[in-house]
This record gives sequence, C-alpha cells and structure tokens, in this order.
Amino acid sequence: MKKQFVKDLIIGNKVNDIFYVRERRQLPRRDGGKFLIVELADKTGSVSGKIWDNIQQFMSETVPGNFVKIQGDVSEYNNELQITVTNIQQVADKDVSAHDFLSSSKYDIDKMFDELNRFINQIKDKDYRKLLELMFSDPAFIKQFINAPASTGIHHGYLGGLLEHTLFMLKLSQSVPQVYPELDYSLLLTGIMLHDVGKINSYTYDKVIDHTDQGKLIYHIVEGYRITNDFINNRLPDFPEEKKQLLLHIILSHHGLREYGSPVTPKFAEAYIVHDLDNLDARVWMFRDITEKDKDLKWSDYHAFLETEVYIRQKDTK
Repeated sequence: MKKQFVKDLIIGNKVNDIFYVRERRQLPRRDGGKFLIVELADKTGSVSGKIWDNIQQFMSETVPGNFVKIQGDVSEYNNELQITVTNIQQVADKDVSAHDFLSSSKYDIDKMFDELNRFINQIKDKDYRKLLELMFSDPAFIKQFINAPASTGIHHGYLGGLLEHTLFMLKLSQSVPQVYPELDYSLLLTGIMLHDVGKINSYTYDKVIDHTDQGKLIYHIVEGYRITNDFINNRLPDFPEEKKQLLLHIILSHHGLREYGSPVTPKFAEAYIVHDLDNLDARVWMFRDITEKDKDLKWSDYHAFLETEVYIRQKDTK
C-alpha cells in the first residue's frame, strides 16, 4: 500500500514509494550532457522528478505509462516542489493498488445521473430534448460520460468529475429563466450538458487519469463538436440546421477566448453564460480544493490558475 502521496510531500522529505510516469523529457546540462525530467503522478497530483546522472540506465524504467518505485529527496525549484531522484525501479501493474492512483467524486454517481436526467425532462424544445434523450440512453455513451474525469487535475480530476462538473453548472443555471426570461433555456441546458462531452475520449483512467493520444492531438473542444455533430447528422436527419449551429457554437466557444483554446468567442448570450458557468464552477472547485487540503493554514501557497494565494477562513469550532 502506497504511503507517500504527492499532496503530502514537503521540502526535505526522503521519498521511497510508487508513482506513475506521466511524461518524460531529456534536457541539456550546462556541461554538455543531459538530464532527465519525469512527471510523477498519483491520485493526489503530480510532481517533477529530476535525474541528473546515468540517465541511460533509467530510460527503460521511465517510459510514460509505467509504474515506478522512486527513491530520492524533495526540494524546491522556482517555487515548485521537485524530487531529485537517486534510483528508479519499474513496478508491475499487478503490484499496484488502483485505489492509490484513481480517486472518485465524493458524490454518488447514480444519484447525480438521475438528477441530470431530471434536467433533461425540463427541456421544452422537442429537438434539443430528443438529442439529449438519444445520447443519454446510449449505454456506451453513458458509461463514458458518468466515469470520465473533467481534467487530469486542474479541476474535478477524478472518476465522475465530468458528471459532477456538468451537474453543478446545471444547478447554477436554474435562476436564468427568472432573471432573463427572453433567453432560450432549452438551448442553455443542452449546451451545458454537452459543452465538455469531448472529454469522454480525451482522458484515460484505467491506471491513472491521463490524456489519451486523441485528447492531446484533437483537444476536447473539437472532439465535443465532432461527437455532437455526428449524433445529429447520423441519427437525427430532421434536426433544424440553425439549432445545430447554435449548439455547436456553444461547444466551440465555451472556453471564452482563443488563447484559452476556443476556436471562436461566444456570439450570443446563452453561449456566454455556458462559458461563465464553466469558469465559475471550475474556479470555485479550486478554492474548495485548496481550503480542504490546507485547512490548517491561514494562507495557501500561490495558485497558478487562480493567480493568487488563497485566504482560508477557519471554521467556527463552537
């Protein structure tokens, strides 16, 4: 059973435990030689491991996708922890506990899926509802959607994370019809449910949560466009063209800006709301995650995505 997890590492630790090799790179040293960087992961996160000497003897052990037993020392470089690795041994998959490398949503998967289906039942537009009923009655699609993570660790990076993230966005959207009655709530709900659908093919989660080749080459936004477009074109030939274009635009624009991965920016209110709710739920998740991990501190370390330290309020113990 694994005892040392990434989230618990501190400067000065001696490391002697099993990790998953996510990535590997050779970089030049100042003396003309090379050193090796391996990204080491478990269910709590990832950390960079650096091998400075005799790197050729460790090349076969550090193939991405391998489990390895690492020995080394934890230090800090550019405000990030790293492990200076002194020895590596490959570990067979059968000798690794999946529990150490795959975490799950704290919410019940079946109950979340039932709640998602209740939102589908609220959709008044017959075309959007027919599409969602088609997709969310397909056993293969359902299996992927309810198990997929929403990321490798940025937010909702665990089994069931995609479903949890989608459901929280749906809940956040419930006030929209009362505040903005002129908007198309059916389109908004459908856009929320499908905005990240490409992630069902973007991550692998049999050993540890990682990117698939398809996820790296195609990216989940483009893959989500393809999946939705194929469902409509191949199985719903009478689906109205304008409705299809609006829905596909939401998927393509949900990251908001081109520099964040969206091929287009939101061009109508429902698309912008999907983007905003996506951003809101992801960042609130980050605040919650930091607060839970660093609950004994007053301030967290600097968080790269939130671009700030986080103030952690202490709960009233009375």
